[in-house]
Amino acid sequence: MTARSTAAAGILFWIALGGTGAGCGEAAESSTQSVARVGTTTLTAAQVRAHVPNGLSLDDSATAARRYVDQWVREQILVAQAEAALPPEAMAFEDEIKAYRNALLLHAFKERYVNERMDSEVSEEEALAFYEANEASFMLTDYAVRVLFINAPETAVLDDIREPFAALDSTGMIDIERWCVENGAIYGLDGSTWWTLSAFTKEVPMNFYRTASQISSRRLVDFEAEGRHYLVRFLEHALKDDTAPFSAVRNDVTEMILHRRKQQLLLAMEEQLVVKAWAEGLVEVTEPAP
Repeated sequence: MTARSTAAAGILFWIALGGTGAGCGEAAESSTQSVARVGTTTLTAAQVRAHVPNGLSLDDSATAARRYVDQWVREQILVAQAEAALPPEAMAFEDEIKAYRNALLLHAFKERYVNERMDSEVSEEEALAFYEANEASFMLTDYAVRVLFINAPETAVLDDIREPFAALDSTGMIDIERWCVENGAIYGLDGSTWWTLSAFTKEVPMNFYRTASQISSRRLVDFEAEGRHYLVRFLEHALKDDTAPFSAVRNDVTEMILHRRKQQLLLAMEEQLVVKAWAEGLVEVTEPAP
């Protein structure tokens, strides 16, 4: 691609379709300027700009613009071939297009309606009441644990860390975390996080042979495996097939409450609009003849 890199890649594709400007000595291109044509179908600069993400460098914007133009040209060629090859009855998409447009309109309308009217705050009291009324929805299919762990290189010296970690509380957290960073250790010191046991063992290859007894112990677990050194402390646990602790599913509870609010709000809106339309005589339904 010579000839001065094809005139500096089309003067960076017309300064990323923002106009010729800067040293080109030409008037700025109109947003209706055609940048590509396939048959009688044209693509304008404004249409291309609408598909170029904001915040890109000039080079990246020009690349994105050219990529979109190339994709558009290929699509139009294929569409033209399809229109020429298919019989008219195979191209009767009016009902599907209308249904798709209606679905897009309804989705946009409902999202805006909900965003403008729905309270997205869920109090602790409301969440707990929902959780207690729907405990069957929060049954565990795996053991769950709140746990602290350190996954350190085998070369790390743990003599000074074992005792502080075994007695770790919020006052010692900063020192423990600093030690982990300085020694290149992977760690989980957020004691509020709940893990399923299957997820936890992907981080810490601990063997479980008496699972319920092991995760109920609050003593320090200290072992080596796969060339790493591990320190583990279980803080809280829940057994498989039991109800998950409230703190473990608090986010799920919130999402379920908000989903229910959304559905109730939309149903009320729909009912109100339907009643109003009937009352104003906008609806007419004719029974089919027998």
